[in-house]
Amino acid sequence: MSAPLPWQTSQWEAVSGARAAGRLHHALLAAGPPGVGKADFLAALCAWLLCETPRGEEPCGECRGCRQHAAGSHPDCIVLSPDYQNRPVLGAYPGQRCQYEPRKKPSSVINVDQVRELGERLHASAHYGGFKLALLLPADALNTAAANALLKLLEEPPDNTLFLLLSQRLAHLPATVRSRCQLLRFSTPPLAQARAVLSRSGPEADLALDLAGGAPLRAQGLLGQDIGAVWKAVGSGLDALLGDKADPLRLSREWLKLPQEALDAALYGWLRHALRRAVGATSGDATAHAPSVARLRTFGHELDDFLRLREHPLVKELALQRLLYPLWAGAGSAT
Repeated sequence: MSAPLPWQTSQWEAVSGARAAGRLHHALLAAGPPGVGKADFLAALCAWLLCETPRGEEPCGECRGCRQHAAGSHPDCIVLSPDYQNRPVLGAYPGQRCQYEPRKKPSSVINVDQVRELGERLHASAHYGGFKLALLLPADALNTAAANALLKLLEEPPDNTLFLLLSQRLAHLPATVRSRCQLLRFSTPPLAQARAVLSRSGPEADLALDLAGGAPLRAQGLLGQDIGAVWKAVGSGLDALLGDKADPLRLSREWLKLPQEALDAALYGWLRHALRRAVGATSGDATAHAPSVARLRTFGHELDDFLRLREHPLVKELALQRLLYPLWAGAGSAT
């Protein structure tokens, strides 16, 4: 079986070669930016490992293991994730339903009770005598107590268990957890491969790819959220703010209606383009009210805080206002 995506050949060969040699590490950590196919890689790996009659590196697609994995009901494939309603992008996984309690309040973390339950299930015998797979999607969501509980499992793994961790913010994982895993690094593909994925996506494909940082699967998601319209709304809104023709209160209320992922990408894209103009890297798309580099850096720090604070729905509008205030406060001042 070839890698699920063209730019994942080296990672797939490393894992398949290790399995063939009987040296498959008990914990694999797939790390890289969002939208480069880490979940697709893990889904393909799980399908292969759970297949009862594989054809080389290819799952048969017909056996009990393949059918149950495709349906998200394989008893030897356990997924830990935050509540999918709160983190829909990170909680989604194509091969297995995420384990969560729908009666509980939405959460942004994987907690210690989830990891303890995982340990109990992994210490039981595999239902079909093969691998027991434990996926953490994303492992970045582990809180401190959960990470410590997972570390104990990684140090003394149950028999025939394979841990698969997905990370988009590797530095957020404790070094002790990272050190117990074999790291598989994923990066954005070459531009030609990325464009090939979006070859039928219309005239806004290049814009989406730029705002996605070169990650084609994230770009596909942005196209589905009408990124062109969001990009125009953010650009015109910030131009009006800098020209003292709009205020943070009005803009924040308007932007609350925009798709969240597209808004995040457009804000970061605007900041990146504005910094390039400010340092003279590009002369295109200039505005009459260009802010200084120092003010843009302040905006960047506030943007990072906004992504953290806006996960709480009650403070999202306030977080947006706080994000916009540094630019608005400097409107009309010397740059």
